[in-house]
Amino acid sequence: DTDSLSDGLTFEKNAEDNGNHESEKYYQNCEKRDRNKGLYFADQNRNNKNSAKFTRQDNGGTRYGNECPEERDYYPYWHPTPWHDIAIITHEPQKRCAYYQAESQNVKEKGICMKDDEEQEENNEKDCVAKGKEWQMKKPFDEPAPECLGGIKSRDNHNGNARNGQPMYYTWTIPHHILTRAQKDETQCVLRVRYNITTGDFLPTSQQVTSNNQKAGDDYFFVDHSMNEAQGTAGPNRRRVARSTPVLGGDPVGDMLGLSAGKEDSDTNDYFLQIQVNTDQYGRTFQDRTHVFKVKKRPDSVPSGARIVNYNVRGRRGNIVQVYPSVEYDFVPTELTVEQGDYLHFQWTGADSNNQGNDGNGKQGTDRSNLVQIGDRTSNVPLRLEEHTLLADMRGLEKGSDAYKKGRDLIKRFGFLDQENAERGAPQCATGDTDVNDNADENCKQLNAASAYFDGGVIEMKTIGVHHIVSTRNNDFSNRSHKATITVVRASWTTVFWILIGIASALGLSCCCYGIAAIYALHKPGSWLFSKRYRPRVLNFLSREHIAAKEQERRAIFKAEREALKKAAEVELAESPVGGLRRASQAETTPEVETHSAAPAQKVSWREKVCGGREAGELGYRFYLFLNLIVFGIGFGTHWGGGFQSSIMFPIAKGAGFTLDLNYAMLILPTLKSLQTALRGRSGTSNLRLMDDPIDFHITVAVLTFLGSVVHIAAHLVHIDLIANAPHYQDFKLGMMELTAQEQMGGATWMAQLFNPPRYVALSGVIITVLMILIGFTSMACVRRGSNPITRVLGGFRVFSFFHSSWPLVYILLLAHAPARLWIWFFFPLLFVVIDKVLQSQHHISFAVLKSAHLLPYDVLHLTFDLPQGFTYQAGQYIHLGWRGEWHPFTLTSAPEERQLSLHIRSPETLDWCS
Repeated sequence: DTDSLSDGLTFEKNAEDNGNHESEKYYQNCEKRDRNKGLYFADQNRNNKNSAKFTRQDNGGTRYGNECPEERDYYPYWHPTPWHDIAIITHEPQKRCAYYQAESQNVKEKGICMKDDEEQEENNEKDCVAKGKEWQMKKPFDEPAPECLGGIKSRDNHNGNARNGQPMYYTWTIPHHILTRAQKDETQCVLRVRYNITTGDFLPTSQQVTSNNQKAGDDYFFVDHSMNEAQGTAGPNRRRVARSTPVLGGDPVGDMLGLSAGKEDSDTNDYFLQIQVNTDQYGRTFQDRTHVFKVKKRPDSVPSGARIVNYNVRGRRGNIVQVYPSVEYDFVPTELTVEQGDYLHFQWTGADSNNQGNDGNGKQGTDRSNLVQIGDRTSNVPLRLEEHTLLADMRGLEKGSDAYKKGRDLIKRFGFLDQENAERGAPQCATGDTDVNDNADENCKQLNAASAYFDGGVIEMKTIGVHHIVSTRNNDFSNRSHKATITVVRASWTTVFWILIGIASALGLSCCCYGIAAIYALHKPGSWLFSKRYRPRVLNFLSREHIAAKEQERRAIFKAEREALKKAAEVELAESPVGGLRRASQAETTPEVETHSAAPAQKVSWREKVCGGREAGELGYRFYLFLNLIVFGIGFGTHWGGGFQSSIMFPIAKGAGFTLDLNYAMLILPTLKSLQTALRGRSGTSNLRLMDDPIDFHITVAVLTFLGSVVHIAAHLVHIDLIANAPHYQDFKLGMMELTAQEQMGGATWMAQLFNPPRYVALSGVIITVLMILIGFTSMACVRRGSNPITRVLGGFRVFSFFHSSWPLVYILLLAHAPARLWIWFFFPLLFVVIDKVLQSQHHISFAVLKSAHLLPYDVLHLTFDLPQGFTYQAGQYIHLGWRGEWHPFTLTSAPEERQLSLHIRSPETLDWCS
């Protein structure tokens, strides 16, 4: 934002701002302004050093360009600065980010003392106003707060290289407001990277602080002037016995190990050790700055939503020793993966001012880089023109075609760097294999005639594949390798596109299933699919005559079935010694009714079933509880240490999840009527007969499911909170480094973890929990029976039936929630469900005609139906009575020899007919 930002290309004699980033006025104001005397200064000399140009790190006030030393060494700064914040990387993001972002000048105004339009020396509002001056607040830049991320560890004094020897980097997406603020198509910028090195000796728990009983506060981040050495303290600043203040003096000496305490009287040694401490570097801020660069408007030929990656060259001329602490030449990044349709802006800059005598190729003191393609990273000889694929796919192009010419020109430009361009003022290149000196300007083979800066332009990546590149000048086998790999993959589909694909696939599958059902119904008119209620509507497009013929065929099938059932019943009745009849329709045999009187049955709670105190099924319930504990232990043990930061909450959640796998697999089984009939009374002892009371067993499993869910959800919530409060690391989009699985998870917000594609595990868990709460709530007796005004408004049994009928959705969501295991647990229960549905579908559903309905005393409803043709039953059996989509069991009160069916249903005003 400074008009004085030099582009380095022009130089005016005696101009005060030549080559500087900040303005001369900026430095003068800093020099005039009082330094912040509340800062920690250790044992540095502070006499007569009142200007902001003096800091603990720069106690001499040395000037470097027009920067302000105090602003350089401290962040966030308390006065206005020309620097806009982009990103902050810290090893304590959860502790520091909120403070950093709130104090950034991007979002916060900064104050300064003014008088007569000139900045004054006072550095705080109180002193400024006391001296009759004006404290003015400079508006924030009105830009987003800087991104704040966790930083991965790197080894100190190793050039900032991190994992796999790759440089630590930050991927910056250039914001639009840079050009918007400049109100033009291009503007000049410069980047400054500051990195702070601190030490654990300032921590409240450190050896130095605790051994000297120092009061360093709760946070070393805010160590201040109270820990300074008192002014005028006698003795040298360095190599003296360690004292309580400052936290650490210069090169302190002392009995660091505490050996003097127990030594013999004859031992005259002090056993002092000296540690190396330079207080102007404890902690210290370093900085690097870029050259001035331009930010330009996106070319019109590049779509507004397309990704553009800046592709550069780093390093300088010399061998590994000569360039230290920099590096030899590298493409940046050396390993890049982009999608087809992405764009690369190839550009890099060299210099003509490298140290003379440094190793390298081409003209002394210069660096140049070109880009040509090679077959693989082990090769050093470039591919022929016809084999290039990165900049242009030249394979199979006809020579002389426009595409061939365009590709050839592009490849020539990247390999030869426009050296033949006479308009640029380059020297004439030596022809052929003329032997010319490496330092000769006309030696174009070594790129000597090229400009230091090369802009290859923005190029779309079109060819899918792995492309290897090399710089012919700098790649010097056994000395240095200047190679890289650019991988182009197919463009990924966006989340919205995947959702649309999913919806389209679901619709397509539904249409296919619907069509198959329609064809089946048409060819099997006796099936339930051809009934008026379930008949696919697409069949209505057939002719009325065709549909009428199929309906006539359906009636004939039903008539034949009824006749067959009637004959079978008559035969069975004739052969039965007691005149009994086994149920042939939908009614199922109930246990024999005792003729003697018995005490009313007492309700047995699930606690008594599980914990003892009752004989019926006691052993079976205890075994099932023990089975839950075993399954929990398996889940807990197999996931021990697998959670985020080895949190114990993860194996607890997984153990509870394993019990949920078991209980959800069992939960549906007691409701299967065919299974109830098959298992009732089958076990050898009553203590094991869980299915003798299937509803009670169903409730017991539901209670265990509830308890498992509570533990599972609670443990996951703690685990999610641990992840949310962990450091959040940047996504290394260029592919030079990979984060560990835990680093990728760290710092994810609650919402990000809830909506985590592609399976959305947490979201599906929330939906399952809500559905199960509704199912459990509506199964309560007061809701199911509608025994109070509120539950009657909710719908009574109807709302119970509605939510219980959603169980297929719950199981589908469970399979999406944890597909790795649940399909194993659900396989056999699913078989039982399918078998049950098949058997139930074979039961004959008769349509009975209601003859009469009478309300008897004591709110008893008496219903009488005509006996359907072929319908037979046995005394004591029950039927399922359906009305408006609801089916309920009622015991028949009529005798088998009667020619009618009768039911007596108690239905007081406070209840509905199904309660």
